[in-house]
Amino acid sequence: MEPHKLISVSKQFAWVYLRLQRLIDRNLSRHGASLAKIRLLAFLEDGSKRSTDIASFFGQAPRTVTQAIDALEAAGHLRRMPVPGDRRTKLLELTAEGRAMLGRAQPLYETILSRTMGALSEDELNKFADMLTKVEAAVDLIEPASK
Repeated sequence: MEPHKLISVSKQFAWVYLRLQRLIDRNLSRHGASLAKIRLLAFLEDGSKRSTDIASFFGQAPRTVTQAIDALEAAGHLRRMPVPGDRRTKLLELTAEGRAMLGRAQPLYETILSRTMGALSEDELNKFADMLTKVEAAVDLIEPASK
């Protein structure tokens, strides 16, 4: 495949993704949330994690993650829990307020996705999902997903 085409399509995908993220973030901020906060809370939704897990998953510096955690903890959206047998490590878990914030953010997020990704037919969306899965598998060969 022609390198110019690969770069062109990759750039287009990246720019559309970034614009979509900004659009979602602007809408969330009107309701007292941010995409960064919602992502972190959603990451904790399926179970407790250590701050190092969060930093690694999102590719963020530990200090940046600690600041975000401190803000979310102060707002009552998550709490730090001790790890039995390890006095230094804390597990982070969602509080009821954190789950409620995710619940409030979900309709806003879905509205933006409906107005943007909804431009695709169901068949196009299925094909797009298949293509993304194929690209993700290629990325996994170079950089295995951390799960």
